[in-house]
Amino acid sequence: MTPQKNVTVPLEQWINDIAERAQLTDYMLKESHLPGPRANLELSDSFTKCCGKLDLTDTAWELLHFWVNSSEEEVDTNDPRVFLTFCAVRASGAYYGYAEEERQSVIRGILKSAMNDSRWRMREAAAMGMQSIGEYDFTLLCQLWDRWGPGATQLEQRAFVAALAHPPLLKVQDNALYCLNLATEMMDRLAANAGVKGDPEHFRVLSKGLEYSLSVFVASEPVAGFAMLRKFAQSRDARVIKIVKSNLGKARLSKKYGPQVAEILNVMSLL
Repeated sequence: MTPQKNVTVPLEQWINDIAERAQLTDYMLKESHLPGPRANLELSDSFTKCCGKLDLTDTAWELLHFWVNSSEEEVDTNDPRVFLTFCAVRASGAYYGYAEEERQSVIRGILKSAMNDSRWRMREAAAMGMQSIGEYDFTLLCQLWDRWGPGATQLEQRAFVAALAHPPLLKVQDNALYCLNLATEMMDRLAANAGVKGDPEHFRVLSKGLEYSLSVFVASEPVAGFAMLRKFAQSRDARVIKIVKSNLGKARLSKKYGPQVAEILNVMSLL
């Protein structure tokens, strides 16, 4: 069955009118597509666009702040109510570049909390929110890593690598090189902590992020990118090798850069 398109509604008007909050909430819940495998990203996009602007009203800001406060214990990842939080986190990221410092501080707290949330939809919302920050000003996104990177949890690292594996951010060469350097830092950190026990679920999430994102960075800057993969292809850490092999198997590399991929795979086979 073909899904119905969203009915046109005065979404921005509802967002900015506290008297319409109940109607807005009811609409968002009904159109969330939850429970289900895929939330209504088109509606989330529209909501985010309404909030990512300089003249965000106090009413809209209060709505975002209200919706982000959903408990992991009370609202699971497939509950329609999680869609409200998902949208609010994304929209907060889209507003970040326009916000004054006090509100930016609040948004940083929102994003960091969402990065470490046990619900995968919240972690995706954080990554997507940071993509909006990067699209507004890539330097702002780099500043967040400078602030959080040294002590970043594995879930926070995954959020950054997922946010940066976003082709619109990689059209500028300096951006792509920055992403490769950040990914190298994460891989080095992973290898250095080979014997350190941690949360296996957190590692799984980080590993899954690295298993595809490196290929996005390499495709954007192949000379430096394949040099990075060659370095880690010589690792004795099985976890690192798995990440490298997964990226080499991505079509964006295997189809366009067959000789480079074959060379690294050959190196790995000889170790």
